[in-house]
Amino acid sequence: MRAVASLALAGALAGPLAPAARGDEGGLSVGSYGRVVIGTDLRGGTPEQPRVVAHPPRVVEGSYLELDLYYDFDAVDGLAARAVITPAVAGEPFHFTGQFDAAIALRNAYVEATLRDVAAVWVGSRNYRGDDIYLLDVWPLRDYNAIGGGARWWRGPWRLSGHVGAHRLLDPFQHQLVEVPDPVVGSATIEQLDRQRLVASVTPAYVGARYKAELHADVHALGAGRRRRSDNTIEELPDDTGWSVGAQVGTWGVAGASSHANLFVRYARGLAAYDELDVPAGLGPDKRARGASELALGLSAHADAAYGGAIAGALVRRFVDADGNADDNDDGWEAVADVRPYAAWFRGSLQVAADLSVQRRWPRGVSPVRLEPVTPTILAVAPMIILSPAGARAFARPHLRLVYRAAHLDAGARDQYPVEDPRRRRAWVHFLGLQAEWWFHSSSYP
Repeated sequence: MRAVASLALAGALAGPLAPAARGDEGGLSVGSYGRVVIGTDLRGGTPEQPRVVAHPPRVVEGSYLELDLYYDFDAVDGLAARAVITPAVAGEPFHFTGQFDAAIALRNAYVEATLRDVAAVWVGSRNYRGDDIYLLDVWPLRDYNAIGGGARWWRGPWRLSGHVGAHRLLDPFQHQLVEVPDPVVGSATIEQLDRQRLVASVTPAYVGARYKAELHADVHALGAGRRRRSDNTIEELPDDTGWSVGAQVGTWGVAGASSHANLFVRYARGLAAYDELDVPAGLGPDKRARGASELALGLSAHADAAYGGAIAGALVRRFVDADGNADDNDDGWEAVADVRPYAAWFRGSLQVAADLSVQRRWPRGVSPVRLEPVTPTILAVAPMIILSPAGARAFARPHLRLVYRAAHLDAGARDQYPVEDPRRRRAWVHFLGLQAEWWFHSSSYP
């Protein structure tokens, strides 16, 4: 299995392109990613993470747990196999809500077969990802929730991977059940609309001793369908398509053995400009997304030294929907940058850090509240004390943290709230609380 404290490089940079680690003798193994957060907004309420961008800093996130179960089958004639099952639980714990329930999802349920450490194929349900920007909790080049299959091949520094997957959201945009008269039983439920979104991707890469270069492309397709309106008339929904291309360059070990830097760029058109688990909004007059586009530029980096280090992340994004409105307030540019320097003592087990971030949007249209152009902006500072039993490395876990976060929302940022929302009158949003975060043998954080 992959070592707990070695996130920073081989696994984090090679991502799903690297050969899967597995036990030589087969059998069951366990991994996990999780975080638990409890705190106050200093007004007696629960804390929140204000945002004006799609991917805000992750200083204040909700509690979340993944439990990875791996079973490695004994290799036969050079062919090995691994089954991966990852249930996940989101939301506030029972001890906070008093409700004995949880939001449970199955993030992974697939089998991967590896042939003589040169190629692999997998089939099942998989969270299929590349490298992330940790401070923003985003995977800018690829982050698919796929039910389908894929393959990987590697020889020396060369890598090639790809996948094909599908999904059908339980939303009238893709799926609709309606009740109709039935001469035998009085009424029956029929499936009026059923259309899947297909996604296929390919990723060639070169991974050297201290650097990597990666290209990525995907295509999206959605079939046509017929949806029943509330007045019982039929609405024709056309087919739709999309595509994206992107690239990543990365290096590690330059600023010390434990360091890395990644640059990302991705351009998407049509359906690919929208998150695959979201219903596209702002469609064109033909009810298609083909006029939409997204451009994203990302950076992630970190460096560790004997008595400290720093993590950094940034994302610049331009999004334009398909409705053709040149003054649409939903369209425009946005940017977020976050840096977290830290100093360490007692062999790195005790750290003092400060998370500094800025979020800003430049909408193409005017504010619907102020009827003039605004640039919503949030500035935040979050000093924290960290207990890190695994040492001073930026990506060593577990972490136990005491955090205070102060975020300033300008008038444009506060305009996002309804007029009657009390948050509209608060220029400062606070958080004071405790956090625990861990990962070991994790499918999310190797």
